[in-house]
Amino acid sequence: MLEITTVHSDADLEDMIRVQALVRPEWQPKLENLRHHLDSNPELTYFVGRLGEEPVACGFVEPWEAFSQGDVAVVPARRRSGIGSALFAEISSRARGFGKTEIQGEIQESDAESSAFFERRGFVPVGGEKAVVLELEGLEAPELEPPEGVRIATRAEEPDRLDAMYALAVQADEDIPGSAGVQSYERWRAMDIDRPNCLPELCFLALAGDEVIGYAVLQEAGDRAFHGLTVTRRDWRRRGVASALKRAEIAAAKRSGFKRLLTESEERNEPMRRLNEQLGFVPAPEWSTVVMRGPLAQ
Repeated sequence: MLEITTVHSDADLEDMIRVQALVRPEWQPKLENLRHHLDSNPELTYFVGRLGEEPVACGFVEPWEAFSQGDVAVVPARRRSGIGSALFAEISSRARGFGKTEIQGEIQESDAESSAFFERRGFVPVGGEKAVVLELEGLEAPELEPPEGVRIATRAEEPDRLDAMYALAVQADEDIPGSAGVQSYERWRAMDIDRPNCLPELCFLALAGDEVIGYAVLQEAGDRAFHGLTVTRRDWRRRGVASALKRAEIAAAKRSGFKRLLTESEERNEPMRRLNEQLGFVPAPEWSTVVMRGPLAQ
């Protein structure tokens, strides 16, 4: 019989990783990151589903603004047997306890089976993240070329800038198309600063005088690096700050020995998508995702 339980131990987290290795083998979560997410977010719940001793499904749910965010993953060999429906019901029950009536999540753009699963339950696309990749082997590290009066430094060199960085993150949450809303300081810090694979020497700040006018985050992922948020203060946009930050990230990824650099942009974020193309990134549809939102299970 299927047993769905909430995740508490590292053994449970390892079962989640086993499921994800079969569902999305190209991008597996790390144990230390999953543990960090649980420890830093008391409202986050992870689930794992097992048939006997076999982990066959996993998911999560947490409240976010007017809806909940969540995910359902079932190993391909065990699909179409009611496991996904049972897990979605558990996640919906927890979301209902948050006072929410809708849930939002991402699925791979290429995963037609998962799209159909959610469409049958009333979900509709509300956005998407277009992934691009830059192969670093054989690539020369680019010059930074910041605007006049701007210097680029790492967070390791400028550790006391978190308040200024968070103010920029708020602007990004307000301005990026498809944003799910403004994160709290605690949530932002847990995701972009304290997460184990967010290393301070791979986070770059743009400073004009003593003011932080932009920053960019790089996350370590084995032989790959993921380029997360790049944000520029509103009054400094379209002046080359974001380009300098991205060049700094490319050079740092190259020096650190990563083989490739991945990033993604919301499909309506044309300025960032154009900048990535100018820097040599090429489309990686196998990494792209669709954001879907719909009602909880009855």
